[in-house]
Amino acid sequence: MKKTIKLLSLLLVCAFLMMLCACDNGAPGVSNVGKTEDGKLVWYLGGNSIMDQDAKPEPFFEGVEDTINPEQIYNATQFTADMIHGVYTLNDKDKDLKTVRKEIPFEDVQFYNGTHNITILPVAVYLGAENICSTQTKYKYGEFKTIKEHEVAVLEFATADQIGQTPCIYEVDGNNITFKQVKQTSTGEEPFAYELTGVEFKYTFKLSGPYMTFTKDRNSLKLKAFCLTKNTDQKLSMHGYSLHDSPLIHELDYFSSSGMFNYAVRRDGSYFDRAAYKIDDEGRFTVYLSETDMVSGETEKIIGQYAYIMQSGAGAFFGADFSIILLDGSKAYYYTDDITDREARALEEQGVEVENMTEEEIKDIAEKKADLFDEMQKEFEAKGINATVNRATGEIALDATVLFAVNESAVSDDGKAFLQKFMDVYTTVVFGEKYKGFISKIMIEGHTDPTGSYELNQTLSKARADSVKDYCLSAECGVDAAYLTTLQGMTETIGYSCDKPIYDANGEVDLAASRRVAFRFIINVEKQGQISE
Repeated sequence: MKKTIKLLSLLLVCAFLMMLCACDNGAPGVSNVGKTEDGKLVWYLGGNSIMDQDAKPEPFFEGVEDTINPEQIYNATQFTADMIHGVYTLNDKDKDLKTVRKEIPFEDVQFYNGTHNITILPVAVYLGAENICSTQTKYKYGEFKTIKEHEVAVLEFATADQIGQTPCIYEVDGNNITFKQVKQTSTGEEPFAYELTGVEFKYTFKLSGPYMTFTKDRNSLKLKAFCLTKNTDQKLSMHGYSLHDSPLIHELDYFSSSGMFNYAVRRDGSYFDRAAYKIDDEGRFTVYLSETDMVSGETEKIIGQYAYIMQSGAGAFFGADFSIILLDGSKAYYYTDDITDREARALEEQGVEVENMTEEEIKDIAEKKADLFDEMQKEFEAKGINATVNRATGEIALDATVLFAVNESAVSDDGKAFLQKFMDVYTTVVFGEKYKGFISKIMIEGHTDPTGSYELNQTLSKARADSVKDYCLSAECGVDAAYLTTLQGMTETIGYSCDKPIYDANGEVDLAASRRVAFRFIINVEKQGQISE
C-alpha cells in the first residue's frame, strides 16, 4: 500500500536538519571520510525512516554482491557537458599543492591581463553555473546563470606561490574537454555579459567514481569530488530531484539522505518505507528500496547497482552535499535537479519570464504546488480515483481507456461516472481557501500513443480534450455551482497528438500510459502575494 507524504512539511524539516548537520559536526550524519572495505573506500547513507530514526544502512547490504564493472560502464558512456557538473579538487589542498608544484610542469599563458606561469593542469574545477559560486571561489551567486548557450566553469591553477581562478565556457567531445576563457564585460548591476579572450585549455579526462583525472602531455592529475575531500569536514548529504525527461529507478522521483532525515519518493508522491545507499570509490552505487504492505505485511525489496557521476557542490553551508547521475551502460538516470529549478522550467513552459523572479519566489510557488498535489493525491486515494499525478511535468493524467471507447472521442458512460468523482475532488482542492488566486488557467490536454497517423491522432487528441471539458462543465457532471462559472472562464483545451509520450522505466514508450487526458495548472504568478497561507 502506497503512502503519500506532506511534501512541504518534509522539505522544511529536511532543510532544518540539513542546516544542523552543516553547522554542528557532532550532529547525526555520515562522515565524508568513508571507511575501508575489501580494499576500497565505502560510504553508506540512509537506512532510517520517518518512523525509525535509529536504523543503520549497513545491514541492508549484507550479502549483496557487486554485480557491475564500473570501468566498462564509464567506457560505454557518451559523456555530455552537463553530465560532469560538480566541484573536483585536490583531496587536501594545503598539503597536496606542495606535491603538485613539484610533479606537474608549469607553462607561461598569455591572459588578457598579462602573462602568468601556471601548472599545465588545473588543481580544481567548478563545473556548471550552480557550482561557480561557493566558499572556494570569488564569483557572485547566479551571475553566470545568464549564459544559456554554453556550459560554464571556473578553473583553478597553481603558480609558484599562490593559486588563481579564471571563468570559462567548456565543451565535451568524447573524453576530450576544451575550456575557453571568458572575460566579463558588464559592470555593476548590469546584466552579466562576457566575451571570449582566445585563451583555451584542452585536456583529456577520465571519470572513475568520485574521481576526475585530467591529462595533458602525458601528465595526469587526479581530482576528487569536493564533498569527499579533506577540504570539508561536514556530514555527507545526498539529494536530488529527477529531471522530467530522465528515466527513473523504479519510479523514484526524488530523494534526500541527510543526517537523521531520509526519504525516497515516487513520482506520484508516494514514498518508500526504506531507502539506503552504498557508494564505493571504484564507481559502484548500490540502491536499496523497500516497502511493506500494511495489509499483508509482505515487504518488497528492490536492489540495483549502477556506476555513478557525483555532482558535488562546495557551498557555504552544505560543503559535503551532492546529487547523482546513475549509469547502467545504456541509460543515464539524472537525479540532479532541485525543486526551484524544476519549477522554473515549468513556469518557462507557460510563458513566464523567470529571469525577472527571485529564486525564493519560484521556490514558494513550487512548494505551494507540491502541497496542492499532496492534498489532491490524498483525496484521490481516499476516494479510489485512478489518476496519475506526475510532479515533474505537472500533469494529472486520466487513463483514456476509462473515458473513451477505442478511437472514439465521446465520453463513455463509465467515463462520465469517473469524471463526476474526479471533478468533485479536483474542484474541492483547487478552489479551497488555501489556493485562492493560485491558479489562473486549467489546461485539459489530449494525448495519444505514437502509432498511426499523426494528423488523425491530432484530431482525436483535441476532440477528446474538448469532450472532457464539455462534460466536466455540464450540469450532468454535478460540479458545485459556486465553482462552475469560474471553471468556464479559466478552462482551455489542447490536443498534442503523440508529441508527449510517456516512457517506462527502461526508457521505452509506454503505449497504454501515453493514451491519456491530462489536467494541468497554469500558475497565476502575478497574484502570489495575495494567496492565503
